[in-house]
Amino acid sequence: MTTTAQHTVPATPARQYYRVKDAARVLGVPPRTLYHLVEHEQIPYRRLGTVILLPAAWVEREPTMPVKRR
Repeated sequence: MTTTAQHTVPATPARQYYRVKDAARVLGVPPRTLYHLVEHEQIPYRRLGTVILLPAAWVEREPTMPVKRR
């Protein structure tokens, strides 16, 4: 008699924050644009030491920039 163990992979927790570089990629804007908005306190952010974190709720809610035609 053999028994098979069922392995369950835990679900990946939802992302709460993005680093500026990752958020820029998602939004389709240069990272410098997000740094500028953070410097002027125009977008929500948190600092963790020297790292700037943007809330995932804000990043995922904002519309992405359209792809430029060449």
